[in-house]
Amino acid sequence: MRPTFRENLAGLRPIRGLLAAVAIARSSVMLFPFYAAYLAVTRDDLSSGAIGVVVGAFGLGALAADMVSGRLSARFAERSLGVAGLGGVAAAVLLVSVVEGHWSLIAATAAWGFCYELVNPVAYSLVAQAMPDEKRRFAFAAVRLAINLGMGLGPVIAGVLFQLDPGLLVWGTALGYLAAAWVLARARVPVAAHAEAESVDGPDPAEGGHERRFWAFFTATLPIHLAYALPPTVISAYVIHQLDHPVGWVSAVFALNAAMVITCEIALNHAMDGWSRRGTIAAGYACAVVGFALMGLGGQSGWWLLAATAVWTLGEMIIFPVLLDHISVITPRRLKTRNMGYYSAGVNVGVIVAPMAFLPMAGVLPPVPAWGVVAAVLGVGMISVLVLSASHRLWGRDERRVAEPVAT
Repeated sequence: MRPTFRENLAGLRPIRGLLAAVAIARSSVMLFPFYAAYLAVTRDDLSSGAIGVVVGAFGLGALAADMVSGRLSARFAERSLGVAGLGGVAAAVLLVSVVEGHWSLIAATAAWGFCYELVNPVAYSLVAQAMPDEKRRFAFAAVRLAINLGMGLGPVIAGVLFQLDPGLLVWGTALGYLAAAWVLARARVPVAAHAEAESVDGPDPAEGGHERRFWAFFTATLPIHLAYALPPTVISAYVIHQLDHPVGWVSAVFALNAAMVITCEIALNHAMDGWSRRGTIAAGYACAVVGFALMGLGGQSGWWLLAATAVWTLGEMIIFPVLLDHISVITPRRLKTRNMGYYSAGVNVGVIVAPMAFLPMAGVLPPVPAWGVVAAVLGVGMISVLVLSASHRLWGRDERRVAEPVAT
C-alpha cells in the first residue's frame, strides 16, 4: 500500500538535521545577492569591470568544487566535508571583508564559491545514502524545499541589512553558516541498509557499466540545465528591454515560480510517488517543452508569461527530484558524491552557457521562434531520455518499490 503524505513526511526523519542545516545555510545567503553592490560601496579602488571579474571568481570556485568533490569524499566522510564547507563559507566571507589587493580578493571570493558549492553534492550524496530507493525522490524534493525556503528568506533579510550597513551582510552570512555547520555537525545522518551493500545492477561497476550509464544520462538531461538556467539569468533583461513590458511582470514571474515550488513540490512528488523514473522524467520534460514554447507568446501579453511560467515550473517540480533520484540509483556508493558534483557542474554550465547563447539569438529572432529553439532543444533531450530508457545497459532497473509505512 502506498504511504500517506504524513508517512512520507515522517520518513524524512533520518535527514531532518541535514534539512535544517540546508535551510539555515540558504537563508544566510545574504552577501552574494548584493556582492557587486557591496564591493561598489566598500571598495573604491575597484572599477565596474574589476567588480565583474571578482564576482565571476565565485563561479569558478564553485565549478572547481563540483569537479573535485568526488576525490575529497574518497578521503573524508561526507558529513565532515559538509561541515567544512559550511564553516569555510563563514571564514571566506570574513576574509573577503578584510583582504587588500585585487588578486587577494579574487582568491578569497573563489574560495567562498568553492566552499559554498561543495555543500551541494555532499548534501545530495548524504540523502542518497540515508534514504531507501522508494523514499529518495520525496527526500530530494524536501531538500529542494529547504533550499527554496532559505533562498526566499535570505535576500529579504539582506535587503534590510544592506540599507542599515553593508558590512552587516558579511556578519549575517558568517554567523548563519556557522550555525548551519553546528547543526550538521550534531546531526546523525545514517547510512541505510541499501547503501551498506549497494551495487549497481546490470554490468559490474568494475567493468565501467555505471560510467556509461551516468554519462549517457548526463548528456541526455543537459538540455534541462540549459533551459532552466534562462529564467534566473535572462528573464529580467528579456522582459523589460526586449519585450518592453513593465518590471512588475518580471516580479510576477519569479513570485509565481517561487510560490508554486514552495507550496506544491512536496505534494506533487508525493502524488507521483508510484511513477517510474522514465515516466516521471518524460512528464517533466514534456512540461518544460510546452512551458518554454509558450514563453514565445509573452510578447503579446504578460499574462502569457505567467501561463508559461506555471507550466515550466510544473516541469521543474517534477524533473529535478527525479534526476537526482536516477543518478543515485545508477551510481555505486563510492562515486555518489563525485557524480552529484558533476550533476551540479552541469547546472553551473547551464548558468554560464545559456544566457550567452540565448540573448544574442533573442536579439535577432522574434519571441516565438527564439523560444521555439529552446523548446526544440528540450525536445531532443526528451527523445534522448526515452531512447536511453529502452536499453537496460544504459538505464538499469526502473521499477518503483512500495514504501513501507513509517510509524508516526
